[in-house]
Amino acid sequence: MGKGEIEESSSTVGLLKRCTTGGSGGSTRWVDGSEVDSESPPWLLFGDEEISREGYGSVRRRLVKKPKRVDSFDVEAMEISVAHASHHKKEASLLSTLALAFQTLGVVYGDLGTSPLYVFSDVFSKVPITSEVDVLGALSIVLYTIALLPLMKYVFIVLKANDNGEGGTFALYSLICRYANVNLLPNRQPADERISSFKLKLPTPELERALNIKEILERKSSLKTLLLLLVLMGTSMIIGDGILTPAMSVMSAVSGLQGKIPGFGTNALVITSIIILGALFSIQKYGSSKVGFTFAPALALWFFSLGSIGIYNLLKHDVTVLRALNPAYIYLFFKKNSTNGWSALGGCVLCITGAEAMFADLGHFSVKSIQIAFTSVVFPCLFLAYFGQAAYLMKHPNSYGRVFYDSVPGIAEVGVMMVSTTLVTVVMLLIWQTNLFLAFLFPLIFGTMELIYMSAVLSKILEGGWLPLVFASFFLCVMYLWNYGSVLKYQSEVKQKISMDFMHELGSSLGTVRVPGIGLLYNELVQGIPSIFGQFLLDLPAIHSVIVFVCIKYVPVPIVPQDERFLFRRVGPKDYHMFRCVARYGYKDVRKEDHHAFEQLLVDSLEKFLRKEALDLALESNLIQQDLDSISVKSRDESEIQDGDGMDELKIPLMSDQRLDAGASTSEASMALPASVMSVDEDPSLEYELSALREATESGFTYLLGHGDVRAKKNSWFIKKLSINYFYAFMRKNCRGGAATMRVPHMNIIQVGMTYMV
Repeated sequence: MGKGEIEESSSTVGLLKRCTTGGSGGSTRWVDGSEVDSESPPWLLFGDEEISREGYGSVRRRLVKKPKRVDSFDVEAMEISVAHASHHKKEASLLSTLALAFQTLGVVYGDLGTSPLYVFSDVFSKVPITSEVDVLGALSIVLYTIALLPLMKYVFIVLKANDNGEGGTFALYSLICRYANVNLLPNRQPADERISSFKLKLPTPELERALNIKEILERKSSLKTLLLLLVLMGTSMIIGDGILTPAMSVMSAVSGLQGKIPGFGTNALVITSIIILGALFSIQKYGSSKVGFTFAPALALWFFSLGSIGIYNLLKHDVTVLRALNPAYIYLFFKKNSTNGWSALGGCVLCITGAEAMFADLGHFSVKSIQIAFTSVVFPCLFLAYFGQAAYLMKHPNSYGRVFYDSVPGIAEVGVMMVSTTLVTVVMLLIWQTNLFLAFLFPLIFGTMELIYMSAVLSKILEGGWLPLVFASFFLCVMYLWNYGSVLKYQSEVKQKISMDFMHELGSSLGTVRVPGIGLLYNELVQGIPSIFGQFLLDLPAIHSVIVFVCIKYVPVPIVPQDERFLFRRVGPKDYHMFRCVARYGYKDVRKEDHHAFEQLLVDSLEKFLRKEALDLALESNLIQQDLDSISVKSRDESEIQDGDGMDELKIPLMSDQRLDAGASTSEASMALPASVMSVDEDPSLEYELSALREATESGFTYLLGHGDVRAKKNSWFIKKLSINYFYAFMRKNCRGGAATMRVPHMNIIQVGMTYMV
């Protein structure tokens, strides 16, 4: 358990009496355990580590000082240990791993496999071949680029920085967000850390340094924003690169028909490429597995052909090109060609086009399958292909040809690699807690290489490299504006929360008529009563007998198991029949559940919560009674000590300690199965509440949706007004809502409008 959790657990004594403010706005009073701060972990469900360290007696004594929170936030917490084991992926057999490795050829390595079509043609369009130094130098640059970046960086390092098997820029960001609270949306809860896929790392000797980095990241909002921008920038460049890369690869392959088929000119090339691209994208809907098995044989044959032709050319033309393994030829290449050699680096970087896909597509495969495919097939075949091309160029220096346009842009690709290098360095320091020297050696080696390549490809901006940057900039603005507007809206909702004092003044009827049924009020708050609820009370003539505030929350894990989906707590006294439900989804979870299935799962979880709450209350009452009995025994013993002689004063305290220890052991034994727990099902208040829940369920569900209009304040800057009032408002208007996602019938929806000034 982390340091913060221990402090929270020991400082929860006064939580039931304090008043807190959410954000900078309205206050909320925590009353009789119904709105205890969600930051305080419940002792019964999540205190296993403390129980094992301190013993049951210590926990029992603590409970008298700090009443047990009766609204245990995690309904399914008792099942987490089982779920954690059951949701671990079993180690795949060798056969299935090899099958996955075969599929990766058709999905992951297409771009890398087609790179020999245009690398040397682009390089030698900048540097004419006048001596063997040109060929050997360019070959040496290509070989070491492939060996260092795709092989050393991605295969052996970056692939290990996966998020429970998921790769990519957002997966790295998700991983960092789990270990440091750097998310700009302030809705994190300790209960999120108990999701079975969270996998917090155990302390290591480097923990103190990691905690310092964590503290710095969490304290400085500028670093949070910078980290977010870095992630969004990397994601945007992946999208920008992905728009152009398929067209580049297909046209490069089809261009080989030019000169072989009479009359096959540029128009025929473009039309043929469009037809092929259309066919390729049309089959994407069948999933990565089927696409992989469909294209894997073709790509396997392609890589086999690359290697075979490479060996043939190497043996036939000039086997001495193996000298390019000596990196001294890189120095000779730049010494001879100076500025032109620097410009030629923009062509050399094309040899690693698509290398980022090894990490980005990790979620479809496995680390081992990608490593096996690259090291056993892709890497040796590419090496042989480039060796063979270089051997051929040694004999035919003027036949390098122009396979593709001279203005091929590879800029976005290098930018994504630089973002990955930065984020993996943060992962090394914060999560892996790697040795400081090794952690900085990683960006020093690979970051330096990528900076050199970036400086070379920047010269291509005016030649066509501006296009992926325009795409990337557009998507960056869209994603950042969405995040910026969402954070402002959430902060506004926090400030305008309805206080519990006001709810108590309304009474259990909430100032209106309560009718049978369950009202699901959707909002984004993880605690507190949203202001939109007051609008419903004003606009509707009646309100449902059971109100559930539903918060759809995305947590930084790939997938949340179904049995860990919901968190429940009670809002207000029991007779209010109001609850909060946080429905948690991972960033790979697809919300396709039918609303009937969602409703049934929600009711089942709510019933479990009510039973667990009653059990907690019964156990707490039992413990407090036992502690009071212990206090009375101690008082009686002390009175006997005072009445005895000096000899008794030496003996009786020892006997008194034994009786107290016996009492404590009895308490510990009874804690395992107290008598009051056995009668939970006979609790009349529980039976009444369960029957009321069943009656409300039979009456049906109504979805209470707030149509929030977000507007910038009048005194805001012009750029803020433009961003919020127009761009963000446009995106919200065209974003699919929860009702559409869950296919809720319109007759079950009630909407009210509300304007948030941010």
